[in-house]
Amino acid sequence: MSGFGRILVLYGSQTFTAQEIAERIWRTTKALGFRGPVQAMDDYPISKLIHEEFAIFVCATTGQGDEPDNMKNFWKFLLRKNLPATSLVKLKFGVVGLGDSSYSKFNFVGKRLHKRLMQLGATPLIDVGLCDYQHDLGHDAVLIPWTKDYFSKLTLYYPDIGIENSKNKFIPRWKVTLITANPMEGNRLIDDIYFGKGLHDGFVDPLLLQVEKNVRTTSEDHFQDVRLITLKSNVSPLHYKPGDVYNIRPRNSQEDVNDLFSIFEEHHIDIKPYYRLLVEQCHEDMPVPQFLSTPLTLHEIAEQYWDLKAYPTQYVFSLLALISDDKLERDKCIELSSPEGQEDWLNYCRRPRRTILEVLHDFHKTATKLTIEVLFELFSSIKPRSFSIASTNSVQQGRCLDLLVAVVKYYSKLKKPRLGLCSNWLKSLQPGDRVYGWIKKGTLVFPEDSVTPHILIGPGTGLAPLRSLLQERVQQNTATKHNMHLFFGCRYRNKDFHCREELEEYEKEEKLSLYCAFSRDQENKVYVQHKIAENASTLWHLIVTENAYIFLSGNAKNMPDNVRDAFVEDVFCKIGGLSKIDGKSMLQSLENCNRMQVETW
Repeated sequence: MSGFGRILVLYGSQTFTAQEIAERIWRTTKALGFRGPVQAMDDYPISKLIHEEFAIFVCATTGQGDEPDNMKNFWKFLLRKNLPATSLVKLKFGVVGLGDSSYSKFNFVGKRLHKRLMQLGATPLIDVGLCDYQHDLGHDAVLIPWTKDYFSKLTLYYPDIGIENSKNKFIPRWKVTLITANPMEGNRLIDDIYFGKGLHDGFVDPLLLQVEKNVRTTSEDHFQDVRLITLKSNVSPLHYKPGDVYNIRPRNSQEDVNDLFSIFEEHHIDIKPYYRLLVEQCHEDMPVPQFLSTPLTLHEIAEQYWDLKAYPTQYVFSLLALISDDKLERDKCIELSSPEGQEDWLNYCRRPRRTILEVLHDFHKTATKLTIEVLFELFSSIKPRSFSIASTNSVQQGRCLDLLVAVVKYYSKLKKPRLGLCSNWLKSLQPGDRVYGWIKKGTLVFPEDSVTPHILIGPGTGLAPLRSLLQERVQQNTATKHNMHLFFGCRYRNKDFHCREELEEYEKEEKLSLYCAFSRDQENKVYVQHKIAENASTLWHLIVTENAYIFLSGNAKNMPDNVRDAFVEDVFCKIGGLSKIDGKSMLQSLENCNRMQVETW
């Protein structure tokens, strides 16, 4: 590979998605003949940025428009007022933002970074790419055409790069070698591969907690299983505030792990669960993560590292096309990985939620060509999941936290039920089981004073962060029916009213005003937005006269927009007498000053 020059690829990621996307972009730069590292922004020596000519930045937006933890120092440096406006005149760049359009500050970090780099004299090769998690195609809807356009613009500086030829090159991140072993050597207790050997991530402070309780909060005849899981620290008190989240990285089920190795066995591929994996650096700009630097068994990798429940992206099919020697399957993989094949990919993968394992069964001739090098690029890594903490740390000496988890199980056109990886793993945990996780600042930030009224809207498991706040205010003896107003919704009062006894007790003791919407307990469906409309006068008074805050938590699909519409039409227009335009403007101003905050998923 001749090598054209250097392209810096930096990422700021809260859930490791930005890192994975940055590595995908890095593979393209390597295939084209460029060099340059892919790093977290805070790992990069930012003083060297003035010498860079080309860079790509991939950054997620977190919280209320906040930058991720591994970007904070980088961003703080860029905001220095004493930086000359010509600091980055050599730099030609592109920014990819990762966001969720259900939040008001959609891709706020990507937009700000793009603008700040220009203020410092850098030249954008292309406009900022605003990826939206809510899109049918996910981030790829924007990422794929954005990447194509970026490298097309790069030909103005490097006319000889062969963009089309690069698609036929397989660029592994690391050198991966299997070490055969005796079956008995692999029969040992599997520890956590990320933190179990005393390893530590610079951006994560791991906690080893023990499951104390795992209780179903819905009735046994209800269609959905929701769990209230209590995790306990046996070492030191936990430190968290209402609104904070607990991050946890799940494990694949034994059924899926067995299925993977059955594919290898069926196709006579010599990859056994007890073999060990040696991962070594093969590019100076792609170091091996610390947790992979010690040989792990394939069973450990299959259980804890590869996401066996993930549905394959179009990129996965481009990799399968490279290894397939069956014309029919190869042509289909090429089609499913092409821009023209996006609708076919949606219908085959995304809409029915077909997993990577199911794809390998379908493309069984291509699966015979799998190697350990290909597998390491084919499977995405298991991402941590974030759950709002549903308790206060002012009880049990601050050693416990609760999670309110809806176990994901549903059906698509495929015969086998679709199971959420993390929720079903959490469901399987028994008292005494130990798990690693870490506490992070959450999206919702509650006022410190105990006087300001709170309008809390949390249907279903959206109750979690609101319960944390309620418990804390009750413990502090500052909760009253005048300053705590909770709108809760579920299907049936007697089947899925989470934490019912606790909430009704708060209401009885006049520590809470409770407004419940049970959508299926009567002929006409009643949702939280209907309860907002019914109590519009009270809400108008709380917002306008008492400067109340609004906190909305729950499913991102339809509920947030319906709640927003109820505030505009029923509270601000019907009661407040505003026009619809002014009502929307009032709601927007509340969001802008964080008097209305939203946490959805």
